[in-house]
Amino acid sequence: LPIYRTIAKYREEVGLPPLHSDGSRTVEFWRSEINKLMRSIDTLEARNKHLAGEDLSTLGMKELRQLERQLKAGVERIRAKKRRVASEHISMLKRKHKVLQEENVHLQKTLDELMEENPSSTLLVGL
Repeated sequence: LPIYRTIAKYREEVGLPPLHSDGSRTVEFWRSEINKLMRSIDTLEARNKHLAGEDLSTLGMKELRQLERQLKAGVERIRAKKRRVASEHISMLKRKHKVLQEENVHLQKTLDELMEENPSSTLLVGL
């Protein structure tokens, strides 16, 4: 059937074992996948160390320049985020300040009304 040939060809192209393969080919495929993943892990761990400023002696001038560019870009993203968070915090504090001012005006108005109603009240003296 043509569909099975198409599937087999696809699996072959992407590196998957054939559907009718024996166990040894499947084991071989998974060993290969494990090795690829282990190499990928090693590469990512080395990159992580480099970004942390560790194990730089293995890097050449080109890699060091690239790492420096990446770090500068990262610092710029951090600074932008920091500015955005600070700006949001300032806006929130301004809103709070406005609400507190309005509440203070309301309380002062209430106090003035109470003083007008009962001018001889000694309860509120000293405020």
